[in-house]
Amino acid sequence: MKRYKFLLLAVVAALVTGCYGDDTNLDYKTLDLPAIDNPENDPALFIPNRAYKVKLHDRLQITPNVVYKDMNDLSYKWIIDGQLYSTTKDLDWLCEIETSRVSGVYEIHRNSAGNSQIYSFSIELDEPYLAGFSLLVEEQGQLRYDFISYTSGQPYNYTYNKNAAHDLFPFTGSNPRLKEYWSCEASNIIGEEMFLDDDPANCFSFDGHTLAPTLKLSQEFINDELPAGLRVKDFMHGGFVSYLLADDGRVFQRRGTRIYYTGRFMDLPMQYKGKQIKGVKLIGPRYAEQYGLIYDESEGSGRLLLVNFDYSTAEKYTPTRQGIISEFPDNSNLSNITDYELIDGWYVRNSNSMASGTDKGSSIVMLFRKKSDGQYYTREVRVTYATATSAVTAVTEVYEEVYRQLPEFGPDSKICVIRTDGQGASFMPPEGYIYYTSASDARKVLGKPRTSKNAPAEFHTFDSEVVSIDHETYTRRSCYLIFALADGTAMVYTTLGEHLSPTTNLATFEEQRVVATFQVDGKIRWAGCKYGNIANY
Repeated sequence: MKRYKFLLLAVVAALVTGCYGDDTNLDYKTLDLPAIDNPENDPALFIPNRAYKVKLHDRLQITPNVVYKDMNDLSYKWIIDGQLYSTTKDLDWLCEIETSRVSGVYEIHRNSAGNSQIYSFSIELDEPYLAGFSLLVEEQGQLRYDFISYTSGQPYNYTYNKNAAHDLFPFTGSNPRLKEYWSCEASNIIGEEMFLDDDPANCFSFDGHTLAPTLKLSQEFINDELPAGLRVKDFMHGGFVSYLLADDGRVFQRRGTRIYYTGRFMDLPMQYKGKQIKGVKLIGPRYAEQYGLIYDESEGSGRLLLVNFDYSTAEKYTPTRQGIISEFPDNSNLSNITDYELIDGWYVRNSNSMASGTDKGSSIVMLFRKKSDGQYYTREVRVTYATATSAVTAVTEVYEEVYRQLPEFGPDSKICVIRTDGQGASFMPPEGYIYYTSASDARKVLGKPRTSKNAPAEFHTFDSEVVSIDHETYTRRSCYLIFALADGTAMVYTTLGEHLSPTTNLATFEEQRVVATFQVDGKIRWAGCKYGNIANY
């Protein structure tokens, strides 16, 4: 009997010892497994199934609070985008992804038992640079790309991002600037930006999502070679056609199909009717406009040439007339211009069609200098253009006198033409307005309704020279201005009345309308709006 009792005790002891030494056969619900202790859901301590947002070139650092009875028995794996990244408990990952989202796995492995706890997560590219205001800031003789991003609110909330492009780049001359442009196969395409500089070797494009550099201008020409003697003056893109203007008047064309960079710039300058174009200025389109303008002086006098962009974002579309050039009718007075030289031009969308039921199309506002008196004038024409035939069907002068003097405007004045005109409708953007700096005082900003005959009034005199003025029109209820000053101040200002005062006010400066002010480290050389989506422009 004693023998059986001894055997029974031995069996029980063996079973107990076996269960304690190997828990792999126990019920999973009662298994003693490693766990992540994070009751407050702190992202830095790891949250399973979370989408972590990270900016390009920033680091994602996670320190999981792993708890287990024997930490020395554990090993780890971080797998990101299908690749083993690290075998440490903590994650320190540099974001250099080329897509907007990648998947990840965090594995905690029990070495003695040979099994693992698997936790999923994802990483999404934080893209605060889609829309807002771009700043080119001089630092150590080079340029830095700063960005002022926004989040929707009443009013918008703005955030300053220093060195958003994470690098400095060279520039030459006094007019560095950015031009945003879009591939037009769909209206939700995010635009790229081309950096324009006098020296073409400095010109390149920024990715519209991340502000990472993409292609140098030289890479966009046939054989990756820039034309001899090229100095860059202007750039225009519409639909799937691009134009580059040299300071000697040569115009180079690039044709694509449905995406960026499917074509390259020709190395031979464009001709019209067998004669080389001598361009002075390019006037690019707004969204949904089917043509751009080249101001040409190849005939000795000035004339506007129309470029057919022939594209559609609403359907699968194969353009057949893209790049076709035509002239305005003789009676339009847009050719044989001898006493005026074109300085700049803008499209203005007359968007009151929703209010009135009649779409008045778009106007072209042009800034001229009169050769005989050295004064500056604006001229505005409304154009009806048929893409299918590349023909102008109507041209209407907005001003009775054709050219209207812009008092106190000088060669160094900065100007902003509000490019959307609600013409007073309460739920549309503000009426057309022009702001510019006085020739006698670079700190003073003057303003006037765009079509008014009245002299401009003082809008505001700042404490420092105004370097740049620009505006955005993202929605029908959104109109914000940026004033960039020589002392490094970047001020965001709203003209809207909603949530700020009873009425919209474009005429006088009010402190309550200053939405945000940032002090930038360095000399601001240029500021402008980045629209992001083509439909916003």
